[in-house]
Amino acid sequence: MSQKTALIIGAGPAGLTAAYELLAHTNIKPIVVEKSTDIGGLSKTVNYKGNRIDIGGHRFFSKSEKVNEWWLNQMPLEETPGKNIELTYQHKHFTLNATHYAANTDDENIMLVRNRVSRIYYGGHFFDYPLKLSLHTIRKLGLLKFIKIVGSYLYYSIKPVKPEKSLEDFIINRFGAELYQTFFKSYTEKVWGVSCNNIPAEWGHQRIKGLSIKEVLRHIFNPNQDQKKVQTSLIEKFLYPKYGPGQMWQIVAQKIIEKGGEIFFNEPVTRLEVSNNQLISATTITPDGIT
Repeated sequence: MSQKTALIIGAGPAGLTAAYELLAHTNIKPIVVEKSTDIGGLSKTVNYKGNRIDIGGHRFFSKSEKVNEWWLNQMPLEETPGKNIELTYQHKHFTLNATHYAANTDDENIMLVRNRVSRIYYGGHFFDYPLKLSLHTIRKLGLLKFIKIVGSYLYYSIKPVKPEKSLEDFIINRFGAELYQTFFKSYTEKVWGVSCNNIPAEWGHQRIKGLSIKEVLRHIFNPNQDQKKVQTSLIEKFLYPKYGPGQMWQIVAQKIIEKGGEIFFNEPVTRLEVSNNQLISATTITPDGIT
């Protein structure tokens, strides 16, 4: 019988996971084509002059026990005192058996357990995220700016944007226009390369979920609350590859090649031929410019 193959476009987390699973559970050979020279998509880690830089702060945290186990089968857990580590999230919990998942002492390909520390740089100052309502925060923002933020939030709490069509509308309705312009707009557009006006509100419902100033205040005044009730953006403990999220996908890519799969870089797909919902052929451009 001829070798069955699967074409996978993109060497990001989804594409590499699909390729790995095909090799692990079927006789189908995956062929991955990636238009860039990088592994990991938006979860890549760039090495710039010896400094590793994450493109976005990607944390490894899942409600799915299967997903957590998949990650830890690729990258075992650092040696950790105690037998168990519990990560919790929205009425779900996952207990890591530190002994079962532990790596060898000298292993560099390991997952670390880390507490979250996120900061926003604005106006020459670092602000903790989630924002903390304190005199220190108000002093760095300036009293006038703080009053504008509170006033804007109260205004849109009473008169929200309707209908809520874009991500901009979504954020303004939950944080006010002043805070949106101060912190959210530029960050979102730099990361995704798209204006918030052109991102649907559904994106906010999925990514930000129930996060709002009310949730931030609840977290501020009760920082030790059960993490089962905490929103995704406020989670404080997660898994993280030792050398950045891109390390995970570099390891997976290497395993794919070792198992017989193929990954081609610098080959953008320019055309797909489909017939009866089946892929007939794909056209790519090689690094040499050959189609």
